[in-house]
Amino acid sequence: MTPAQAERYESVHEAAGISFHKPNWIMFGSWADEYDGDESEVVFQFSVKKQIAYSNFYVAYTQRSYWQAYNTDESSPFRETNYNPEIFYRIHPENALARWLGNGPFIGSLGMDIGFEHESNGRSMPESRSWNRAYIAPYYAYEHLMITLKAWYITEDSKETPTDGESGSNNPDIADYMGYGEISVKYQTAYEQMFDLRVRGNTKTNKGGANLIWSIPLGYEGAFVMVQGYHGYGESLIDYNRSISRVGVGLMLTR
Repeated sequence: MTPAQAERYESVHEAAGISFHKPNWIMFGSWADEYDGDESEVVFQFSVKKQIAYSNFYVAYTQRSYWQAYNTDESSPFRETNYNPEIFYRIHPENALARWLGNGPFIGSLGMDIGFEHESNGRSMPESRSWNRAYIAPYYAYEHLMITLKAWYITEDSKETPTDGESGSNNPDIADYMGYGEISVKYQTAYEQMFDLRVRGNTKTNKGGANLIWSIPLGYEGAFVMVQGYHGYGESLIDYNRSISRVGVGLMLTR
């Protein structure tokens, strides 16, 4: 197989299949005491994407679930699940910084995702939560560092209150707690350990949230021990306006 044929094969293979999108992980043990139910629960995230017909368009789906697995007195229910489909266009010009600035230190690679996403918890009122966002997310990568800035516009009209009969967002004040953007910083250290920090918020209300994941590779490819700490609003949609502090330990499959 020639190099050109190999490159074509890889492109076809990627377009024909499904690849991972956001990190995939499961925390077998986590603890927080600000929500209803047992303080300890299992939390997991599943995320995949699919390229559309060899183009730079992708469709993606992410799901995060909060499972009261140890709450046997109430038959171990799922406390909350958030469903997050999206479509986006990825711009990834090769050596963009080098072309603009010339060769030199800190010349990495630039890219950008432009997309639209819906997120909801699939429940009926008064527990229903959902929002629709158009977003732009430029990113920069250099050696072991990757920085992503994501800004969004909430496209759905808001109700005056969540229980109004009019159509619109079931959580009209969500921007007060989730803000209009977030920053993500990933840094890989010695022995392929990675620190992933994500911060978002609203400077007018001084509310937001911060999430830090430390992942350590196991002895074989494709699995990492993870330790997570979260503090702030919006850890899940049902708790978008409630401050949660969580610590957890688990297994990460993709990061």
